[in-house]
Amino acid sequence: MKLLLPPDRPADIQAPLPQAAASSPGTETQIWLIRHAEVAEEFHGLAYGSADVPLSERGMEQSRAVACSFEGSRVARIYASPSQRTQAMAKLLESSTGAPLTTLEGLKELDRGAWQGGTREDFRSRWHADAESWWRDPWNWRPTEGECDAELFARAWPALERATQEAPGSTCVICTHANTIRALLTGALGLPSIDGYELATDPAHANLLVDIGGSWELRERNRPPGAAT
Repeated sequence: MKLLLPPDRPADIQAPLPQAAASSPGTETQIWLIRHAEVAEEFHGLAYGSADVPLSERGMEQSRAVACSFEGSRVARIYASPSQRTQAMAKLLESSTGAPLTTLEGLKELDRGAWQGGTREDFRSRWHADAESWWRDPWNWRPTEGECDAELFARAWPALERATQEAPGSTCVICTHANTIRALLTGALGLPSIDGYELATDPAHANLLVDIGGSWELRERNRPPGAAT
């Protein structure tokens, strides 16, 4: 399922400037950010956000394929959202790699607040109707009673910091969600908020961030982790 895209920019509002990139300690730690697999069909048209929805049968097959692709790899740590759709993949990875699994609340998907649970089209319509507010400060814009990207990044980022502290110089895996990955990549690379939407991650696909010292480098983007090492 693709990310919902932001509204077009109103003519009288400038595009957001790049933000400061998150610093890195220079440990050469490699971190795979993997999106959960396909969810059950009845949720495909919904803006389910942080709700705990199950995988489809195909999603379970995709999760097993991801775990098999890491079998024999030197994975030091696995971190995962508590949602069942991410836990399925994370537990399979734990079995295939022998790496310990840590569940972190901060890795949950974006909370869409009062707009969560409706159709994706309804969410898109409400969001686009508020185009002027979003474009004035997209990193801090939020749906009614929901989270903004700044809050999502702030609660998810400690997982990457933890990986560099617990397994410096090693390979770690983070099983999480589409918007969580988008926010992490946007903040890690210091991109304008709008550019983060170009870094969409497909179900059961991965991005590789590397801590190169003072900054983060994106070495792989939205790829099936079939040759992960």
